[in-house]
Amino acid sequence: MLASGNLGLVSFPDVPHRMTKEEIDARHPALLATLANHPGIGFLLVRSERHGGVVLGAYGAEIPLDRLDDDPGPLAAFGPGAADAVRRTHTFPHTADIMVNSFHDPVDGEVLAFEEQIGSHGGLGGAQSRPFLLSPLVLSAPVHDGTDLAGAEQIHRVLRRWLTEAADDADIPAAPDQERAA
Repeated sequence: MLASGNLGLVSFPDVPHRMTKEEIDARHPALLATLANHPGIGFLLVRSERHGGVVLGAYGAEIPLDRLDDDPGPLAAFGPGAADAVRRTHTFPHTADIMVNSFHDPVDGEVLAFEEQIGSHGGLGGAQSRPFLLSPLVLSAPVHDGTDLAGAEQIHRVLRRWLTEAADDADIPAAPDQERAA
């Protein structure tokens, strides 16, 4: 088990592949249901032999990833973009056997971190769901079409573009009053 803010990663190192829900249920029959029904847990992400990937939640909620847009189930409290973020995570080659995201209260923004920290990072929910980039106005806008940045890959592309812009124009002033938040 590894904790990162309000994201928990559970892996079974003695198994050479990402275990499926069915394998976990056979090996540890109460584990997934106990985690999913814990009041401090928002949802779980696991691989499924039958559906590819599923989000598990309290009261037996089990939503295949390809149905999250129609029925977000336990992801509903996490707002727009949650389903895309979970599907993206599911594609990573080294995703943990069980991805555990803590509870999130959309009314007050509270998330329950697995670590004792002032803030939270890693999972979905809370203030961490509203990231921003701060840059001098002379650099291009992070996005041009009004879409939100999602994922480290997109942020990396923006930062690389800004490095190129800065190298192309060595006369960019570093005035502190010329900053833009996006």
